[in-house]
Amino acid sequence: MSEKKKPLIDEKVCAGCSVCVENCPMDCLEISEPKFHGDINTIAYLKNSDACIGCGICAKVCPIQAIEIKKL
Repeated sequence: MSEKKKPLIDEKVCAGCSVCVENCPMDCLEISEPKFHGDINTIAYLKNSDACIGCGICAKVCPIQAIEIKKL
């Protein structure tokens, strides 16, 4: 059995641009809501870990290398 891989998103680096969300073939990623009214900081997060196939497309398309694919 092959090892499961999942994206690890660096919250300090992620700019919430949604490029990863738009390119995920399994619709596993989502952009967070702002924490408070007027906040412009959002980040990507893995909303459905079970559906993630570990393909790595999100990491490849991230323009600022905020995503790494890690073995679980």
